[in-house]
Amino acid sequence: MKDSQTDCQSGDSALDQWLLRLRQTRFTQLLICLILLVFVSPFVGMFRNQLGHSIATLIVIFLLATVLIAAALAVNDDRRHTRITLTLAGASLILTMLAQLAGSPSLRIAQELITIGFLVHVIRLIVRMLFRQQHVDYDTIAASLCGYILIGVTFAVIFSFVMEIDDSATQFANTDSSTAPAIHFGDQHTATAIYFSFVTLTTLGYGDITPVSMPARMLTTAEALIGQLYLVILVARLVGLHIATEMKSH
Repeated sequence: MKDSQTDCQSGDSALDQWLLRLRQTRFTQLLICLILLVFVSPFVGMFRNQLGHSIATLIVIFLLATVLIAAALAVNDDRRHTRITLTLAGASLILTMLAQLAGSPSLRIAQELITIGFLVHVIRLIVRMLFRQQHVDYDTIAASLCGYILIGVTFAVIFSFVMEIDDSATQFANTDSSTAPAIHFGDQHTATAIYFSFVTLTTLGYGDITPVSMPARMLTTAEALIGQLYLVILVARLVGLHIATEMKSH
């Protein structure tokens, strides 16, 4: 009897340790999912003719689902935030699949709005957590990287939303409008939206995709400013935490 109780206690202890380890690396897991989305989706777009429209879209939706779930689990500090994030993540995934099945512009717009709301909510919680953090560890650094990449993903969805309303909001250099790649998020064209967003976020500005309408121009300006301010403010915060930790240890 005592042996069975001991086995149960050791099993519970092992499970608790595993859950604690997952909790301590939650932003590292989210970072891995984001990296997969950013770097795998271009190859999906490259081989979409070989894969087929449906398979390519399913792969992108799967990558997006992993990001949404990992993000929802990473910021679940309390029940209220958990309910909000899981509800928004679930709604985004359902609308994404319905929009692809029905091919409805209205459903695509609704999906993009819900996804934008979810990502903004997650970024807000990550930034709040980073400013409440009292010491720097590997998962804190992963959280800061997640916040930066999520800003780029959020604007990719925003640009997709803008193009859904006005397909002439951007212009592709040296490309005929009929053969230009689409800026859509949530299908096989996701890589184009992510590329344009991160080129803007990092202020590279290659000029191969140019914002034409005033809303698109203002959004690109806003993304560049947000990206620079995020880096400057967050780096200062993390450096300050690291110095404070070093001073305490001495």
